[in-house]
Amino acid sequence: MSANGRRVVVTGIGAICSLGDRADQIHQALCEGRSGLGAPTVFPVEVAGGRLVGEIRGFSPKQYLGDRNVRLLDRTGRLAVVGVGLALADSGWPDEKPADQPVGLIAGTMFSSVRTIGEFDRRAQSAGPEYASPLDFSNTVLNAAAGQVAIWHRLSGVNSTICVGAVSGLHAIGYGSELIRDGRASVLVAGGVEELCFESFQGFLGAGLLAGPADTGTPSVPFGAQRSGAALGEGAAFLVLEAEDVARARGARIIGRIHGFGTGFDPSVPDARAGGGDALGRAIESALAHAGQSASDIAAVAASANGSQKQDAREARGIRSTIGAKTPVTATKSMLGETLGASGALNAIAMLESLRAGRLPGISPDAVAISGSSALVTAVAAEGNCAALVLGIDR
Repeated sequence: MSANGRRVVVTGIGAICSLGDRADQIHQALCEGRSGLGAPTVFPVEVAGGRLVGEIRGFSPKQYLGDRNVRLLDRTGRLAVVGVGLALADSGWPDEKPADQPVGLIAGTMFSSVRTIGEFDRRAQSAGPEYASPLDFSNTVLNAAAGQVAIWHRLSGVNSTICVGAVSGLHAIGYGSELIRDGRASVLVAGGVEELCFESFQGFLGAGLLAGPADTGTPSVPFGAQRSGAALGEGAAFLVLEAEDVARARGARIIGRIHGFGTGFDPSVPDARAGGGDALGRAIESALAHAGQSASDIAAVAASANGSQKQDAREARGIRSTIGAKTPVTATKSMLGETLGASGALNAIAMLESLRAGRLPGISPDAVAISGSSALVTAVAAEGNCAALVLGIDR
């Protein structure tokens, strides 16, 4: 961050997605070009019509949470509890949080518990309101997962839910870092979560935003000339963010730094006018200015491209106009799927791993060698929201 506020560092990482549940494991799989896409099991396979999804197959919360009662948590809540728990454990925070350092939570999501909402409504309509499950009711609000996570992990600090489409996870990290920078918080867990379910799949399918069936030769290839749409995925990804003085006082390991953040909105998207990308360009410029850096300081870019013809083109224009055409750009949703509210946070974690390893996963199976200490993560959404985050590591 700039010299006007406290420096924000990353001290813990927690991630679970279709390629694993460890940041280094996920990064290695991406560098090898391994795909986490396959046929769905969380809804009938015939619903997918041959389309592939990035599902966390065989997900069992007991593997991470033990025998504690998880009945109050739906799939979104369980993924979020696991992701935040992994991040806290990685950062070394004790189960009993120090009273003088309350830990907050900023959770990004696009749909949150939309499957639970749908199930609650269907049961109430078919059997009558008195038969709707009270356990489902508690998860029918957008901020249910954030509240459940805070209760589960005893997080007594600020608790907020960010919902700006597929930009939500990255926006949560940026917002959380601003709270710390401005002295309104000292320790936060920030990131995003999204579950794969019938309701969201049908919505994207009906809107014509999904790639074709796997056997039709119309894959989800970010920035590819033959791209035809996205493949939906799911996941949870969270970072423990701390003020640097707090982290150093407790002897925490510093994994990375959040340098700058910018946001924007492209009003040309809803009416499908040509062009676009200016809003992302402004967001990138704002993030760079906030970080006190220039385009030449950026070693690599992690883009949110998901295979959409128009959305990928807008993002490419925004990156090219600000960073140029020579900086390597990665887009990994061909392997992870479009994880919506979790996607920006997953990209941020993958980029931190890339900087640490000096290897950037690419659209092709070949990883690209990179050097430098700063990188850019971008996020764009179909409705026009966009964001940019400058992060880095110590060399």
